[in-house]
This record gives sequence, C-alpha cells and structure tokens, in this order.
Amino acid sequence: MHKYIVYLIIAFLSACSYGTYKMNKGILNIATKASYNVTYKVVASSSATVTFTDESGNQKTLENISGEWEKSIEMKSGQKVQFAVYSKNKQLASVLVDQKPVSTIEKTNKTAHYSLSFVLP
Repeated sequence: MHKYIVYLIIAFLSACSYGTYKMNKGILNIATKASYNVTYKVVASSSATVTFTDESGNQKTLENISGEWEKSIEMKSGQKVQFAVYSKNKQLASVLVDQKPVSTIEKTNKTAHYSLSFVLP
C-alpha cells in the first residue's frame, strides 16, 4: 500500500509546474591543493536569478540573466561554495571545479529552483 502512495506522490510532483532541486555534496572527494578554479554556467531561455559564492566567500546575486552566462573564479582550499538559480521555462545550470563537472541540471517548460553547495577540500 505504501508503495502505491509513493508512486502517486511522485506522479503528482512530476506533473506540477515547479521543481526544486537542492543538493549539498559536503566536502568534494578530489585531490587537495591550495586553490581551485570554480566555474558557474547557466543557460536560461528567460529571465533568471543567479546567486553564487565569489572569491572572497561572499554571496553575489545577479538578476535578469538570459541566454548564456558563465563565471570562473579562483577559490582557496576549504572554502564553502554555494550556487543557486531560479528561472522560469528552460534552464541548464552546471558547476565545474578545475574543468570537471560537480553537478549539472537541465529543466524545460517548468519553473525551477536549483541549489548546490559543497566544500573544497
């Protein structure tokens, strides 16, 4: 019986027009070094709001991002990284560390809020 309820909830949520994706990866399992190149990428078909951690550890928010947006930042070991994107319609968002993907998400035809956090080793 519980299995059917879970399936009904999943079916209902997938039919909704809003998606929230929140991930906390903790400390990344990569080689430790003094600094890392963190790259944020967003492709949004309409106005998006992007929040990201800058090189000093502060959160920056940019509004009305549409089309392709990319920001590369050199960050120190041990720094916590947070990245969030809120958009309507199509969205592709990804974060790379030293040109290797940490996370990528693609959403179409739904309002989406994507949030990712992790700590550099």
